Amino acid sequence: MELRKLTNKKGIQLNQAFGAVLTLVLVAVLVIIAIFLFVTLGESFDTGSAEANASSDMVTEFSNYTSLIGLVGTIIFLGLVIGVLVASFAFGGRRV
Repeated sequence: MELRKLTNKKGIQLNQAFGAVLTLVLVAVLVIIAIFLFVTLGESFDTGSAEANASSDMVTEFSNYTSLIGLVGTIIFLGLVIGVLVASFAFGGRRV
């Protein structure tokens, strides 16, 4: 039986899933912490001041990233599923 190596791998391999998910969770936690810090900072300024408006704008910008985190999570999951399917079809037990 001839063993073949899959040199042109597509998708995320199963052994890379932990690192990808850990990175995604770390980014999500950092975005949540940044939103909390800017909200807390914005409450210390006078309402309507330039500082309060800038802090409010930063909270709005960081809150836009939370939807992107869900999208990136979905892409990582689909890449993992595609990688597992490609590997199972490539090494499906066929004998040459």
